[in-house]
Amino acid sequence: MKGQQASVDSLHSLSLRHLKAVRSIADHGSVTGAANSLNRSQSALSKALRELEEQLATRLFDRSPRGVVPTPRGHAFIERIREAEARFAEAEVSYRAFARGKQVTRHNPVFTLDVSQKRLAAFLALYETRDVQAAADKLGQTRAAVYGSIRYLEGLLELALFEHAGPHITSSVFADVLANHAKLAFALIRHGIDELRCVGGVTEGSVAIGTLPYSRTELTPRTIHRVLEEHPQLRISTREGPYTILEAALRNGDLDLIIGATRNIETGSKLAKEVLFEDELSVISGRHHPLAKANKVTLSELLAYGWVLPVRQTPARALFDEFLARQGAPSPNQIVETSSLSTIRGLLLASDRLALLSRHQVHYEEAAGLLAALPIRLKGTRRPIGITLRAHTTPSPAASLFISELRNMTPRFKQSGLWKNRGGSGAQG
Repeated sequence: MKGQQASVDSLHSLSLRHLKAVRSIADHGSVTGAANSLNRSQSALSKALRELEEQLATRLFDRSPRGVVPTPRGHAFIERIREAEARFAEAEVSYRAFARGKQVTRHNPVFTLDVSQKRLAAFLALYETRDVQAAADKLGQTRAAVYGSIRYLEGLLELALFEHAGPHITSSVFADVLANHAKLAFALIRHGIDELRCVGGVTEGSVAIGTLPYSRTELTPRTIHRVLEEHPQLRISTREGPYTILEAALRNGDLDLIIGATRNIETGSKLAKEVLFEDELSVISGRHHPLAKANKVTLSELLAYGWVLPVRQTPARALFDEFLARQGAPSPNQIVETSSLSTIRGLLLASDRLALLSRHQVHYEEAAGLLAALPIRLKGTRRPIGITLRAHTTPSPAASLFISELRNMTPRFKQSGLWKNRGGSGAQG
């Protein structure tokens, strides 16, 4: 098996009970001890281990008369199983709160890797599609099989997971909780599979990146280009959207990281951040704006125009509002709120509005002579730019490689001058 690539690309062909058995064998250091703990026969666990190793094309344990010891690759994979089990344990804690007043089974199979992966996959497919036929098509199953899986899980939980509201299917509150934990658990096991496939220094797998407005122009595209130059076998995807949407996707495993302006993270949070550098905001106009050729502009001149600003509750908007408050200046009279660079570009080119952006975000528009940074500094509007990750799980091999290249890119990115503000002598603040 050594040196071969894992023969599975996803969870679809793996048994969750096999994964649990392997973790138990590691805990007890023997198949016999694990069999006694799980109340299964030794032959059944030996078969489970053998089948899993064959599927993964990897030896997970070294055998000896004294017992079994995980191989280095087996140890890493077993740690991923532990991480996944911890996510299901968290779901069980929430379940007990939802099932208050019911007689709750101590070890419910839904939370102990004793349920078929196909049943949980059916639940997640229906949760994502909200359509039984679409879920069946996605999994290559029949409608009856999807219905059967949902009924089976609801029977174990004694809770409804979905409801029909006319032609629409809606999820229960607990279904939302279970889906988030199950999706992250499955993502972690997939990371383990990717790690097993990394042979001979070749990193396999995929990385899903959430991009905030700051990172979309150059930082993320340049890093993607550098990574794929060296590792063309990787699969890279990006997702754009408001921070709250990206954060939810990061928490449930749909994303591996978020790049952009970081947020404050409370102590004990399940998220962590790494600041790469700080960037100062600028005032951007169309190249033909009346103030674009000025050597110096004042805040009062700027406030005479309409503005395009980020929505409230974003770091950039908060910094701008605080800047105005320090200057004792009012908010602009006419504000359009958007974080879409294409919309901002269109508004600036079609009018005399001004926008609050990093110059990095409009680098190409400046180079093409479409937009200009006005000669004024907005002191006190520096914001941290960096990476947001899950705090208590190890990134996948592909994500780790991407993050490493992102760190390597940062000094070159800063030295390029793109992150600096070209504020003129009329600096304010």
